[in-house]
Amino acid sequence: MSTAPEHALAAAQGVLDDTWATYSRSPFIARDLSGTLSVLPDIGLEEATRKAREGQEIQRHIAGLDIDLLPSDVAVTVAAARTLADRWAREEDWHWLASDPLGVGFYGMFAPTAYSGGFVLNTIHETLDQVVIDGPDDADRHLSLIGDYARLIRQLTERTKGQAERGIYLPAPQLGKSVQLVRGLKEVAGRTLRAAPERSSHPVGEHVERRITTEVEPAFDELLHLLDDPAYAERAPEQVGISQYPGGEEIYAELVRVHTTLDLTVEQVHDRGHTRMARIHEEMRDLMSSAGFAGSPQDYLASLHDDPRWRASTPDEIAAHFQRYIDRLAPEIDQHFGVQPDSPYGVAALPEAVSGSMTFGYYSVPQVDRNVGLYMFNAVNLAQTALPMIAALNYHELVPGHHFHMASQREAQDLHPLRKHSFINAFNEGWAEYAARFAGEIGMYREPEERFGRLVMEAFLTTRLVVDTGMNALGWDLQRARDYMNEHSFMSPVEVDSETLRYSCDLPGQALAYKLGDDFLFDLREDLRAALGESFRVSDFHDAVFRSAGLPLPLVAENVRAELLPR
Repeated sequence: MSTAPEHALAAAQGVLDDTWATYSRSPFIARDLSGTLSVLPDIGLEEATRKAREGQEIQRHIAGLDIDLLPSDVAVTVAAARTLADRWAREEDWHWLASDPLGVGFYGMFAPTAYSGGFVLNTIHETLDQVVIDGPDDADRHLSLIGDYARLIRQLTERTKGQAERGIYLPAPQLGKSVQLVRGLKEVAGRTLRAAPERSSHPVGEHVERRITTEVEPAFDELLHLLDDPAYAERAPEQVGISQYPGGEEIYAELVRVHTTLDLTVEQVHDRGHTRMARIHEEMRDLMSSAGFAGSPQDYLASLHDDPRWRASTPDEIAAHFQRYIDRLAPEIDQHFGVQPDSPYGVAALPEAVSGSMTFGYYSVPQVDRNVGLYMFNAVNLAQTALPMIAALNYHELVPGHHFHMASQREAQDLHPLRKHSFINAFNEGWAEYAARFAGEIGMYREPEERFGRLVMEAFLTTRLVVDTGMNALGWDLQRARDYMNEHSFMSPVEVDSETLRYSCDLPGQALAYKLGDDFLFDLREDLRAALGESFRVSDFHDAVFRSAGLPLPLVAENVRAELLPR
């Protein structure tokens, strides 16, 4: 028997409220909402079990809804809730091989790695860097947070020990990097936590110091002791990739779907990578031929290393390269985009403690206490290489890429909170890469070197389709993956080393979203252009895509077609 529309709407609203209650407890989302952290990530098995139970309950409630009776905007939000519930429902089963520390769908294999350790803790450090203690209530909150920070570090150790008890050891190539990372994070944590009393009026320094020396530093030391233990190193495998561990092959196949939102097999993704790479190298040869360069793509890139136009040695000089492309795009934005965020944007250097574990950096959305979207760039790496790819990186990370869609999504007044804060990797990275491609279509890569830099970024991101699937599912060892990237990605050996460890020891499957999402959105646009003919306007397409932000790609396509195609 069908439910009356008002009952269907009330039932759906109850599901959305329950889903938002769970999602808003994620520290990452809570920080976006309030600008502060009152609780830090919980990566323990007990929390994973609780989350799985909540996800399964939400799944059951959604299965009982009559979606056909719901208004379209509510039905779409229920679809977003289903995506979140599906992620949560598997957390207990996946806990020892794929944990989601920030609650936004980035499943990390091992805790002391670039994302699951470095990015997570650096996100916390960014917030703690703003703490000011002006009274006893502030002092109590900060001291409690320090205690919670120590708890999180202990959980990193507990999960690493629990994995070892199940025969899951950090691969040997990652182990040394993890020790280096944890030591750097311990140093940064000490500086960050000690800085609050120095900029505060309430006397709390002695209490902060005691918490650091009796709780935080011993927690880091316990993790370092485990990672430095020769008995652990003896068990660390040389092979990388999730499929070597019990259940890893099945989890990776699911991670491919989680991160792409597409029904693709590992082999299909791998083959698409090879096909794309052949096309990119052909475009590189054509570009070099038109520029009168007779060598190889590697020779062309090497020729730029001694050209001062494409080099920078300090963070300020690197930031100036980004600003050049920010300024170049600014006069063109209104013509191609109706939906735009109010929040400004810019760049800043990444803390050195995590620079050794990240190739380029990451985008940080505007916060309550920082109304600026920032791309945190790796100044250490970028100072050592030529920079013809900065234009493409800028358009991916800021405008019209990550900043445009993430800030617009959060500023949207008519979206349910679930939609405003939904994080779908395939959409986020797919849009950002589509944006970098679109920048080229409207002439933002003016110099041959900039167009080549865009192809370099294309090649780098395309190699991920090959080596991520290769290492995690198809039996590739680390050296084979590095050889492939060294031949095709144009990244330095240091960058290739960090990237291959990221795919095979840290975030398996996450890197597949970029180019598959880009191709999906580009193909969707061209299909609509063909269907609409002269009435097609690219700004309408972009606005419709933004209105579908935070959804799986097939649902984005469904919504965009419904909005733009005549009924």
